[in-house]
Amino acid sequence: MSLTGVPLLVLVAVLAVALPVAAVLCWRWRRLRLTRTAALVLCGQVLITSTLLLAVNRQQQFFTSWSDLFGDQDIPSLPSPSHGARALGNGHERRAADPAGQVYAMRIRGPRSHLNLPADVYLPPQYDQPGWAHHRFPVVEFLDGFPGNPQRWLGALRLRDTLDSQIGTGRMPPVVGVLPTQSTNALHDSECINQVHGHQYATYLIDDVRSVIGKRLRVATGRRSWGLIGYSTGGFCANNLALQPGYRFAAAASLSGYFQPYLDRSTGDLFAGSRAARQANDPLYQVTHASRLPALSFFAMCATPDPQPCAEGRSFAAAVHAPVRLRRLVLPTGGHNMVTWRAVTPTALDWLGGKLRAGTGPAAPAPSRTALPAPSRSAAPVPARLPATPTGGPPATPDRRAAGRR
Repeated sequence: MSLTGVPLLVLVAVLAVALPVAAVLCWRWRRLRLTRTAALVLCGQVLITSTLLLAVNRQQQFFTSWSDLFGDQDIPSLPSPSHGARALGNGHERRAADPAGQVYAMRIRGPRSHLNLPADVYLPPQYDQPGWAHHRFPVVEFLDGFPGNPQRWLGALRLRDTLDSQIGTGRMPPVVGVLPTQSTNALHDSECINQVHGHQYATYLIDDVRSVIGKRLRVATGRRSWGLIGYSTGGFCANNLALQPGYRFAAAASLSGYFQPYLDRSTGDLFAGSRAARQANDPLYQVTHASRLPALSFFAMCATPDPQPCAEGRSFAAAVHAPVRLRRLVLPTGGHNMVTWRAVTPTALDWLGGKLRAGTGPAAPAPSRTALPAPSRSAAPVPARLPATPTGGPPATPDRRAAGRR
């Protein structure tokens, strides 16, 4: 039964009404009267809450399947280098002419942070094609919100279909996508930072992911070949990681992300009261006060009905100065939800792909529309490339095709 389907919603709603009625009807039976009635009422309350959650989830599309909810999608493991680039795992061979990208599971053991966390990896169709055998692919790290997990990108946001479509139509170059886990505890919001007296998540996501992926896969490792994209908390992570010393990324795209760190019950005191540590993880503070910054590109999307990301985006736009550049996308409708982010992900990837450079190699062909495979049938429509606007100028508006998908 589908998590977002009407049958499940109706079933839970009927049970939510039936159990309190049953509690009233069963009151006349004296044996275990209080225990039985309390249990029925409690179950009824749980079902009423579940009905409301299912209704909200059906409308906002936070979780689109049971595997998306529990993070248990059946993803094959990334083959070890000794098995060759064409090995799919589980005894299967991947066809070089397959027009769809493939997703694999792996663990990334951080030599610097000492974190050992799972990750999913997207390999484009070109990765196994002979003409691309010496090509080193650019990399995009996909960061999720809180609460969440990397598979939210694959489920609710349909990332594989979107990447296949973007690459297949030539709107972005073939990229390797890395979907890292951002916390050792699913109930803890790490904000992707190096915690004072705690886990070093920024080191893991900046250095360790790059080091391990660079050794396992045929990717470029220079800063101009790596980018970030995230939604909500993941948007803050993208903004913040791009501005950490060393500046290991060329570009960062934020979907309804924020530009200052949040502390609440889910994060705890990440900075242990250190003002310097907080300022070091405050993108707005960094662009305002940093004396020297490299050429960095930022993409900030927000929806007008979701005011906080828009307000922080305006503050960030006012503080940005060359060589840092910002492209803003303000939607007149939408919200802080998967429906909105799924609609704008192609536009953000279109922008991000234009900021990344592939590694050079003797047999690396130049990407072209005619040489690329056709997009997947299940891929979402792709909006046109955003018009160029100067840094700090008026926000770009989505084209009609993008607006029609919201």
